[in-house]
Amino acid sequence: MRSSVDRNRRKLLKQLAALPLASGVSLMAGGQAHAQACSTGKSLVCIFLAGGADSFNMFVPGDGNYDTYRQTRGDLAVDESTLLEVSDAAQGRFGFNELLPSLSDLYKENRLAVVANTGTLIRPTSKADYLNTNFLPESLFAHNTQQKLWQTGAGIVSGSSSFGWGGAIGDHAANCNGNISIAPSFSIAGNADWLTSANNNYISLNADVAVERMYGYDNLSDWIPGSRLNRIGPTLESLIAQGQDARDAAMLNEVSSAVSRATSSTAALHTALLENPLSQMQYDSRNKLASQLHLVARLIASREQLGMNQQVFFVLMGGWDTHSDQNERAPSLFRAFNEAITAFQSTIDDINQSSSVTSFTASDFGRTLTSNGNGTDHGWGGHNFVFGDAVDGGQVYGQMPSYADFNNPDDAGDRDGNFAGRLIPQISVNQYAATLARWMGVSESALTSALPDLANFTQKDLGFFRT
Repeated sequence: MRSSVDRNRRKLLKQLAALPLASGVSLMAGGQAHAQACSTGKSLVCIFLAGGADSFNMFVPGDGNYDTYRQTRGDLAVDESTLLEVSDAAQGRFGFNELLPSLSDLYKENRLAVVANTGTLIRPTSKADYLNTNFLPESLFAHNTQQKLWQTGAGIVSGSSSFGWGGAIGDHAANCNGNISIAPSFSIAGNADWLTSANNNYISLNADVAVERMYGYDNLSDWIPGSRLNRIGPTLESLIAQGQDARDAAMLNEVSSAVSRATSSTAALHTALLENPLSQMQYDSRNKLASQLHLVARLIASREQLGMNQQVFFVLMGGWDTHSDQNERAPSLFRAFNEAITAFQSTIDDINQSSSVTSFTASDFGRTLTSNGNGTDHGWGGHNFVFGDAVDGGQVYGQMPSYADFNNPDDAGDRDGNFAGRLIPQISVNQYAATLARWMGVSESALTSALPDLANFTQKDLGFFRT
């Protein structure tokens, strides 16, 4: 028969676990880090295009390669006359989709780089490796697994590989920020494998819900009825005191400490965001990505006020799984994406943080070069974009793949050796991740731990940052 002490302890844990941190705020599990010296302030923003974005119609080959692209893509091909022409000194002419003028402008300003044919890899992989299933990432072409592998930089979903490489950057950022109560890593899109870490928290915010102080644990008597405030505050303090005196002191102390950290964190966030609305960021209120990036911009504007030297952000735009009606659906996706990037980068420029903020895209995978009759199927490699004043832009990093539908050296092929339109990545997520992490100042030893497959690649830094 269990004692009343046991029952009370279990009840206490449930009560503490259920306490709301604040409106729009959640703290994801982790610990705290030790302070260390760091460079000037920096913020890194991951823009995840969920569903598998068709980047082959976002950035299109020019010159003689366009005809090959058009033949293979068929009715999916973008009209050459509509492309926004740019060039790469080594690889010739290209064109951005006309619905992505912001990306084209940033490229021409040398503030955006294209990272060609990137994807999940355990090691450099050939067509023979694929056909013989040698050292392939787990569950290729499957949304959930490939999203997980992209965000963790792993080849399989298990063990220590379950932590995100954004989490490793967040660990470094926490060290840079010293002894403050607010975690430096923020997801504006719910749970994010990219930010998971064994050592530190990340904060989950909702762009549609204002961040408020912890309800009933402050002195805002002007909006909390006095009778309720007087009842809730002491009750919370009593629960924490009971936890500290109970038998499972270590466990309950951790819970009470988490509540205390949440109290100070939400109060600081509430004040900082209230003072930095950034009303100059204009966009269609239905644009969910723009709304998320608006909150990111406000947090960046609050970086010094929050006592932060570095920050890490995750935002997400869904809807990119264009199996059907791609020609009808893609334009609205491109327009919304372009509007969000335009509004965000313009605001970052306005608040004079262009050199300290780097943003980059990622997606589950690329799509097939070939049409399935009404859209595209799941591919493998795809193009990504990284932008900001620290980026050595106006060029393509990595070799652009072949778009040929016959004897294509980059095509994975099917089990019979026929053309499949799925391009084998030439650049690994690990190489992409390591380059971004180094810009933030992550140490080589931390990179080795977070990205163990990086050792399989000769080029460990893609070089798309200015030196």
